[in-house]
Amino acid sequence: PRTSGFSLQVKAFDADGGSLGSETIKDITLYIFDADKALLDTRNILLSEIVFLDYPGHDNLKLVAWGNGKQGAQSMPALKEGDHLETAFVSLIQTRTTLPVAGSPDDLFYGTIDITPDADASAKELPLRRKVSGVAITARYLREYVGSTEGEYHYIVRKTTDKLDFYGKPNGTEVNYRPQAAFNDNGEFVSSAFNIFPTEADIKIDIYHRDVLKTTVIADSNGNSLRVAEGRLLNVLVDFRGVVSVDVKVTDWGKQEIWKEF
Repeated sequence: PRTSGFSLQVKAFDADGGSLGSETIKDITLYIFDADKALLDTRNILLSEIVFLDYPGHDNLKLVAWGNGKQGAQSMPALKEGDHLETAFVSLIQTRTTLPVAGSPDDLFYGTIDITPDADASAKELPLRRKVSGVAITARYLREYVGSTEGEYHYIVRKTTDKLDFYGKPNGTEVNYRPQAAFNDNGEFVSSAFNIFPTEADIKIDIYHRDVLKTTVIADSNGNSLRVAEGRLLNVLVDFRGVVSVDVKVTDWGKQEIWKEF
């Protein structure tokens, strides 16, 4: 007779299907739901660890895994047994409520599979994929454009939702981001690469000087709106010399574009 239970292995992949290791995925939380999407159990597991799951009387399961959720830059739901999957959300941490602005999430990964009874005794594989998008912004000749070397400049990136549900979809209310940014030795105003929640909508970049909005970037010089992709880095170069030009390049994760001088 078929013994109950099954083996499971969580693996992680980048946007091109390449394998990722534990240096990228620091923690994994596995949520086990029954056929009615009620929580049976939560397990902390390691990448590629073979875990045995046995829930007698529950042949059909829905598994949801989050990677890097416990790294501190977002809040994970406090679920207890019996809680429904659709009450569970991963939430950004809001830093100010006027706009509102949230801190960047960690390098979040997400995966889900449904388990049904079968004769195949081999370990089930649950693939994790990156659930955030990256953005990096460079502005050239910004001080000259604004006409001031004094006072603080900052970017506001609009906008995504402040939550992801356990289907991996955006949920909640709208939120903006205020990335770290500084002038480099060439006088360019550069943000570090930062993470945002995924969004199907276009994003916009507001540029402020002394808390006064100076301009909003909504498209590149070809008229293409600014779009982010999960697991990719959107590099934006705004050049204020002469006619304002906006260049955009989508790169692999962690491969920030080095913009050439023209």
